[in-house]
Amino acid sequence: MMQKLGKYILAGRLQAVFVTSLLTLLGLVFPVFTYVCSGVVPALVTLRLNALAGLQVIIGSMLLIALIALPMKLNPLVAVVLATGVWIPTWFCANVLRVTADQGRLLLAASGFSLAFVVIMHLMIPDLAAWWSEWLGTWAEQVLQAEGRALLAQRLSSVAPFMTAMVSAGLFVNLVSTLLFSRWWQASLFYKGGFRREFHQLRLPPLLVLVVLAGFVLLLLGHAAPGSLVMDILVLLLFLYFFQGLAAAHRFVEARKLSRGWLIGLYALLFVLPQVILFLSCLGMVDSSLLRKIPARRNDNSAGED
Repeated sequence: MMQKLGKYILAGRLQAVFVTSLLTLLGLVFPVFTYVCSGVVPALVTLRLNALAGLQVIIGSMLLIALIALPMKLNPLVAVVLATGVWIPTWFCANVLRVTADQGRLLLAASGFSLAFVVIMHLMIPDLAAWWSEWLGTWAEQVLQAEGRALLAQRLSSVAPFMTAMVSAGLFVNLVSTLLFSRWWQASLFYKGGFRREFHQLRLPPLLVLVVLAGFVLLLLGHAAPGSLVMDILVLLLFLYFFQGLAAAHRFVEARKLSRGWLIGLYALLFVLPQVILFLSCLGMVDSSLLRKIPARRNDNSAGED
C-alpha cells in the first residue's frame, strides 16, 4: 500500500499536490496528526527529487487548500498558516537531509525553528507565564463546562510557565518525526535498509553536550527557573538528545542481535512513563560524547537513491 502510494505521489506534481491536500484535510479533522499528514508528501518529494519540486508541491497545495476552504466555510488563510508552520520548515529540513544525508544535521536544522519560536516568544511577550495562563483559560472556556474549568484552573496556572518549552518541543518532535517517516518511506521505495543504516549513524556534535551541562549548572544555581529562556532552551536540547538516544537503543539491539520486542517495549514505555524521555536523552548525551567510529556514509547523499 505505502509503496503504491509513494510511486503514485512521485509520478507527477499534480498527484503530489492532490495527496498533500487530501492528507492535510484529514489532519485538520484529527489535529494530533496534522503536522505529519501535511508535511510527509512535500518532504518525500523534496528528498527524492529536489528543492524546486518540493516547493512546487507546497505552492500547489496552498492554492488547492485555499480553494477547498471556501465552500467548506473555512478561512482560506489556513493555507498560509500551514505553509509557514508546517510546509516551509519541512521543506527546509528535507533539503538539509537530502544534501547532507546526515540525520544529526537534520536535528540541528529542525531545532533551529523551535529555538526561533522560543526566542521570539521571550522577546515579544514580557510575562509569558501570564500570557499562557490567559490563553489556557480562554481555551478552557471554549471547550469545557463550568465545573471542569474550576477543577482545572489551578492545574492550568501551574502548567503555564512550562508552555513555551512544551510547544517548542512539540514542534521539534513533529518536524523531526515527519522527516524521519518521509526518509523511511523513501528508503522503502528505492533503497532497502538505507534508513536503518542512516539512523544508526545519527550523531550530534560532541561539543553540544557542554551547552546542556552549562544549562544544568545554571539550573542548580537557581538561574533557570521554569519559564525562563535558559530552561526553555534546555528542554529543547534534551529532546535533541532524545532522538540520539533512540538511535543508540536501536543500534544496540541490532549489534547484540536482540529481539525486536526490546524496542517494542521501549516505545510502549514512552507512552506510559514520560521519564523514559529523560533516560533516552541522557543515553544520547553519553552516546554523543563517546569517540566511536562512524561508518562511512554513502556518496550519493540520499538514502533513497537508486
